[in-house]
Amino acid sequence: MPLPAGSRLKPFIVQRLDQLNKAKARRSLGQIQGKIGEMPMTRGFQGALAAAFNRTGVPSIIAELKGGSPFDPALRTMVPYKALAEDFEAVGAAGLSVAVERQVFRGSYSDLATVRGVVDLPLLARDIIFDVYQILEARLAGADAVVLSAGLLGAQLGEFRERAASIALDVLVEVHTPAEVEAARAAGADFLCVTNRNIHTFELKPGTCEELLPLIPAGAAFVVADGGLGSAEDRARLGTAGAKALLIGTALMTDADPAGVLEQVMGVETTGAEADAEEG
Repeated sequence: MPLPAGSRLKPFIVQRLDQLNKAKARRSLGQIQGKIGEMPMTRGFQGALAAAFNRTGVPSIIAELKGGSPFDPALRTMVPYKALAEDFEAVGAAGLSVAVERQVFRGSYSDLATVRGVVDLPLLARDIIFDVYQILEARLAGADAVVLSAGLLGAQLGEFRERAASIALDVLVEVHTPAEVEAARAAGADFLCVTNRNIHTFELKPGTCEELLPLIPAGAAFVVADGGLGSAEDRARLGTAGAKALLIGTALMTDADPAGVLEQVMGVETTGAEADAEEG
């Protein structure tokens, strides 16, 4: 998997590859496949988002839990996964994204399993996937979906997408350029994440979502918007542009009241009794 010259992903890939080699030494691909065959069916991540959108007519929300990010080194926080997952479910998130890489995202498959044990929402395993083994690990941990980057996988996108689908994982294909939109559609993707973030330079370019959304014909795909989002205005603006869901992470994780931020994004009003309790 060749990376573009100067890609800032290279150190992450090297580090992640070392983690994967150690994981493969402990548990083979065949062993994981055998265990997956005994697992219950996944919950349907894309279907849950679509149901929420159809019910409300506004973009549904994927709330992301992560302690760090390769794209934002300043984000370093301890995450109370169980409590936050329960809060996000109560506020009305349609699905949760959970970081599963330790060194940079500061998450783990154990964190995903913890979240799986306390909420009924479908879960997205958040990783930068470049090896099929990562897809199987996510399924084994209880994920219902994974993210694949068109800008990272290139010609391998179709193969990886098919492998995930074969074990009942929904595949959210991330795109950042018109060429990546075309490549994703050519690979058969009908679940797309248009992102303001360039995966190789880490640059956040606001407005990218609005540029790419018109390139995706209505009805051709269920489209999620991502990258620097975190307000009710973002939700309304991107909903008008054609997004049917938003993925919100850093805006939640950098605030002292993540559930409160999600309430504001979703327009959830605190009841009088709850407000009195908070004031007290």
